[in-house]
Amino acid sequence: MNRKHIFIIFLTHLCLLISSVAPAQQDGIVQGRIVNGTDPSITVGGVPVEVVAMSGGMSVIRTAAADSGGRFRFENLPAREMLMVRAVYQGANYHTQAVFGDSGRANVEILVYEATNSVNGIRVEEYEMVFQAVGAHLQSLDTVLVHNATQPAKTFMDPEGNFRFSKAPALLSLPQIRITAPGASMPVVQSVLESPDGQSYYTLYPLRPGKTAIDIFQILPYENRDYTYVKKFYNPVPPIEIGVIPMDMELSGTGLTKIREDPDRNIAVYRSGPLDAGTEVQWVFSGGTPVLEQQGAAPDSAIRSLPNAVGRNALVIGPLLLIGFILVFWHAVHRTGDGLPGGAGALKKRMIERRKELINRLADLDRGYKAGGMDPREYLRQREEGKRLLRRIASLLK
Repeated sequence: MNRKHIFIIFLTHLCLLISSVAPAQQDGIVQGRIVNGTDPSITVGGVPVEVVAMSGGMSVIRTAAADSGGRFRFENLPAREMLMVRAVYQGANYHTQAVFGDSGRANVEILVYEATNSVNGIRVEEYEMVFQAVGAHLQSLDTVLVHNATQPAKTFMDPEGNFRFSKAPALLSLPQIRITAPGASMPVVQSVLESPDGQSYYTLYPLRPGKTAIDIFQILPYENRDYTYVKKFYNPVPPIEIGVIPMDMELSGTGLTKIREDPDRNIAVYRSGPLDAGTEVQWVFSGGTPVLEQQGAAPDSAIRSLPNAVGRNALVIGPLLLIGFILVFWHAVHRTGDGLPGGAGALKKRMIERRKELINRLADLDRGYKAGGMDPREYLRQREEGKRLLRRIASLLK
């Protein structure tokens, strides 16, 4: 074989390689309609519809308005990308994923709901809390499950706040909050707003029909191993499960009962409630052996929305996730009474799923860094934090 033939073969392979990595053609078609889930007879013509590319930092690549029958159609879309179709109705976002078939077409239906500011059918179904002493601080996490069971189904939207929580005494930084909507697999980081009287915070995130999970992370002072936590509940709540880390930290207050200690996990579990709307509690924390400061994080990094494509896809790595894993663990241990091996198969499955989710997030983090979207020091910090979380999950699964 002479050099000319070798060159031709090389050129052929090069062309094939280039064609295999070339961008996908803009040949996808998305069509569908918007349906009113509150009352199908209500027309939804003119509702704004957007096509969102998930891989580019959730960027809007197409916009249109539904016709008088709620129908819409988009052409020339990248069928090989992950796309979401979003409708904005009465101030709330509703979305679904576009799944393309072999023909490059995706048929979607978006369910929207009428808005209401009535609390009828809106209830707090679960309320769990964890407090962890870290250095000179006390980290707290509230995990709230709000069930919108309105009939007919409506989206709860109150201009004065869709969910409100009181301001803790001597709070060291603005609370961090993330919300997982009904049917969603990933939480979104939300900003909090302060009430005019400075006594509470609230979110305007719409509560769609179904169950919405709300996580609230706060940093409190604990320099002298003593802190009085004051909280007002704006909604009726069922009995509250309260985890305390480390377990040698004392918690006292009216209506509190210690129900479990787990020396292996260094967690004590208390119970309080149920509580009526307007109830204010005072709980006193004292003593304990705090976790070293370097194992925690600065207040401004509790929930970090990274300024790149990875962050805009809701990558959340930090103490909120870690304390959330701990919350899942002690909650299930208490409910089953036997720990992971002897009756918590559902918990173990959930923890394994979260481990896979975290591994995927770390992979996204690596891709974001290689694409040049992150500061090297921030990348290393986030990656080490993620690895530490994986080790923590592994220890919980043992």
